[in-house]
Amino acid sequence: MKRAGRILWWATFIAGALIVQQSIPGIDALTPGFLLSLQERRPRQSFWLFVFFVLIQEGSGSLAFGSALLWYGGQAVLFHVSLRYFVADSLLFVLMLSAALGAYHGFLVWFMCIVQKAPVYFFTLTRESLLQATIIPLIWGLAFFSRPKNSFRTV
Repeated sequence: MKRAGRILWWATFIAGALIVQQSIPGIDALTPGFLLSLQERRPRQSFWLFVFFVLIQEGSGSLAFGSALLWYGGQAVLFHVSLRYFVADSLLFVLMLSAALGAYHGFLVWFMCIVQKAPVYFFTLTRESLLQATIIPLIWGLAFFSRPKNSFRTV
């Protein structure tokens, strides 16, 4: 896929993800796109998406500065650790990674609330974590199957 086509696809994905994110409070709908970029093995693209997504989430979030850095940084770490055990573009990989990211979401929000002395509502936090773990494979699947296959690099 040509560079302009990739940029257009990502702009469309980001716009759609932000609409979903505004419709369902407490989730990050950009996460599946970042995971897809990591799967494509395009480090430059992943870096710029990381920067752009962190700026979006830091600017729109209510937690202290740094939570989006930890969120997307943790995604990259979990992704690369999971690659040791699973094939990157299998459904099992995405489901296991989604479950781990759902748990990580809950831990990170809890930790950031404790750090800034904000109240923690465990029922809401649990619901958001389960919803995050559920929405990742759904959005990832839509993005994966709508993305032209020649955008993936083989190693």
